[in-house]
Amino acid sequence: MSAQTTSFLDWFAARLKTAGLERAFGVPGGGTSLDLMAGLRNQGIDTVITAREDAAMIMAGVSGVLAQAPGLAFSTKGPGLASASNGLASAALDRMPALLISETFGEEELQFLSHQVLDQNALVDPILEKAGAERLACDQAAVENWLRPPMTSPSVMFPAASDLHNPVPASSPVSGEPPLADLGLSLTAGLLSQSSNPVVVVGLEAAQTSIAPSLRALVNKLGAPVLCTYMAKGCVADDDPHYAGIFTGGTIEQACMKAADLIILVGLDPVELIRKPWAYDAPVLDLCEQAHDPHYLQPAARLEGPLAETLTKVAAIAAKSDWRISDIEKLKFGFLSGMAEGGEADLSSAAVVKATAKAFDGQPRLCVDAGAHMFSACAFWPAAAPRDVLISNGLATMGFALPAAIAAALHEPDRGAIAMTGDGGLMMCLGELKTAAQTGANITVLVFNDARLSLIDIKREDRQMPDMGLSWTPPDFAVIARGFGFDAWRVDTAAGFDDALQEAATGSGPRLIDIRIDASGYRDQMRALRG
Repeated sequence: MSAQTTSFLDWFAARLKTAGLERAFGVPGGGTSLDLMAGLRNQGIDTVITAREDAAMIMAGVSGVLAQAPGLAFSTKGPGLASASNGLASAALDRMPALLISETFGEEELQFLSHQVLDQNALVDPILEKAGAERLACDQAAVENWLRPPMTSPSVMFPAASDLHNPVPASSPVSGEPPLADLGLSLTAGLLSQSSNPVVVVGLEAAQTSIAPSLRALVNKLGAPVLCTYMAKGCVADDDPHYAGIFTGGTIEQACMKAADLIILVGLDPVELIRKPWAYDAPVLDLCEQAHDPHYLQPAARLEGPLAETLTKVAAIAAKSDWRISDIEKLKFGFLSGMAEGGEADLSSAAVVKATAKAFDGQPRLCVDAGAHMFSACAFWPAAAPRDVLISNGLATMGFALPAAIAAALHEPDRGAIAMTGDGGLMMCLGELKTAAQTGANITVLVFNDARLSLIDIKREDRQMPDMGLSWTPPDFAVIARGFGFDAWRVDTAAGFDDALQEAATGSGPRLIDIRIDASGYRDQMRALRG
């Protein structure tokens, strides 16, 4: 290589380092993934060997989201790529900037080989399509294009050994940020002037620290109630007087939404909403970074462009609404009361979340798995900033919370993370206890152990169907976790939980509490939330 050229691998590793990559996650094969690891090491980028490839993609995606930088995962070809596919789907539908680099087969091999051979392009392309993304070529321009903000989609690269070692220019032009869209504000001004009771609904596009000040300025100018989706929790703090609760597209937010004469969507990605039609007649102003199709509604006006600048322009023409803070407080009280339905037991999910928030003083980042426990976790955990709570609410995959917590704790070790997961979700990623122990991650895993797939079993009961084996003998996760080197407790009383919680809150390294949860309130919670 000359002074003006370098290998694609060396350029690539250095470029990702410059873009903010600190570590990569994966399970290597014996080919190009080892070359990749060596190239990353030369740039001071750590590699974390995970138990499974899907978890590696989740960790990479969460790392990218938190750093507002690229995330990187790697795998072998064939079975490794297939294993990574659920993590890739999570990155696609949860809008996470994770690049998966997988080994591949040479053209000569494919003349005779069928062992482990899949059509790798056909496996990943439909998933990437859901995020409006494509595979990356081993090409500087393609990489630069993927790195352009806003980074909200994954990609996949299949490099051959020759691709990694190809000579390329030692530097490449970095693409500038996309220009701000020319905002047509006349329709927006008309909608705002005709509204006295707007409601603001905040979605995942707004879940960036750089957007939060502009959002809060608009909310303060309007004096209107704010509902946040699960993934936007914290964009307006839970203790902000304008915060009125969670928005899912379900039932519990209807008292607030039906009082609106204008609904202002701020970064609402329809991928987060549940499977129910839009229920409201008020006109909608959609402020978004990207228009999505299909959508639940046709807005009266849409402003598409970088949200921080859009929000600033809208705030400049907004006026104080007729809402009173006391009215918003009543809406919030109604939301929290509904979410507390059926939560009177000492070891209900609501009681566990509230006690944990108090013991940890709300400091760690919370990572929530899919399952019935997520209702309480997202309702009662206090969030003050975007991404204080991490959840998969696009794909809504189980097995998310533990990998996400590991990535979050590695990103911000002093803060650490709490994973709230059901027993079913934890069993899907149990091997990542090894990864937590290996990295010494500052995490506490709370297992809501009710020995069944609660949400599915509730739906079975509602359909008056016979038992279908959706429950099992509860595993002792504390014993399992100790085998990996965790500090761990198994509790089945409120007093035992409080003792374990105090020890965990003052501990360090990986910890786990196996809670024999009282699941009797899940049905009432689900009905209050979704109808």
